[in-house]
Amino acid sequence: MEAPLFEMLAWHELVEAERQQPGGRLFISDYNGGHPFVEEYLGELARTPPYRLADVTRYAGIDEDSALRSKIAELHRRHDGVEYSPGQVIPAAGSSGLLGTFSLWLTLSGIKRVHYLPPVYYKLAYFFRTFGIEPVKAAHRHAHQPDPDLRLPDERTVLIMTDPVWYAGRRVPRHLLEYIGDWQRDTGSLVFVDGTFQYMRWDGELREDSALLPAEQTLRLVCPTKYLSIHGYRCARNDAVPPSSSRHGSGSLSHAAVFAYCPPATEANRLTTGTVASRSRPLRYRAASTETFIVLAASCSVSAFRSTTGSPSSGPAATDSVLNPGLP
Repeated sequence: MEAPLFEMLAWHELVEAERQQPGGRLFISDYNGGHPFVEEYLGELARTPPYRLADVTRYAGIDEDSALRSKIAELHRRHDGVEYSPGQVIPAAGSSGLLGTFSLWLTLSGIKRVHYLPPVYYKLAYFFRTFGIEPVKAAHRHAHQPDPDLRLPDERTVLIMTDPVWYAGRRVPRHLLEYIGDWQRDTGSLVFVDGTFQYMRWDGELREDSALLPAEQTLRLVCPTKYLSIHGYRCARNDAVPPSSSRHGSGSLSHAAVFAYCPPATEANRLTTGTVASRSRPLRYRAASTETFIVLAASCSVSAFRSTTGSPSSGPAATDSVLNPGLP
């Protein structure tokens, strides 16, 4: 029997196939629109070509921009009252790409079954089907609806949810997030919050209630271009706190990541707390981003990683991180 999430994906694919037929329906989305206040937000940058903002002959690693990371961490401290270090904020290339990164990370970690609180974005359904991940529905109703009949397992797992619910313009109720947070603490489960449309509240409130979830067990995806309606240059970020850590490395796994297995006996590999796939050899990767963003630049990757040594990475090795599943 096909998972309900995959049934929904089939409908999306039918609509897309019809749209691409000659004379097919015209599909108009918010991406065809503009933002009346974009120049107020960006000033002269809104009219400045990217090639005038930086040396286009040089590689720009947004994930290595310490100033950008620090400013994002400060934003969360002021808005949410949550303390993230710059190393726990990983900029990268867009929400959809990061959903793919997250799905790949689950696969490399040997996780083939996850739970989700509907609705979730259809691209997650595509990635799960592609990577052979079974999505298990954890509620009959959507997260913003009264009495969603939430049924969370009494075991350690991965729960995926969306807050706010994009099609309804509604947020996940605070009491439901508090319940999920208690469940996380009891089971040690990881929650991935697709918060692509967060920080858009009409009432002017700055805090997002998903910040209430235990930071060491939560990945938060945020996409600033959604609330700025900047469609030419896309950006997103993922805020991740590694479990029980005092020091951590970080890394970006972007659209074109280059993977290579390293011998397990190397000094760098002593930083790992887990292994990948066969659980015999850790996986190192170096980011190889295919895109560079100048204004509010680029996307984010899946996590920050803890170190068993208690000492920070240094030198060239600091730009390479060891992927730590840290999950069942």
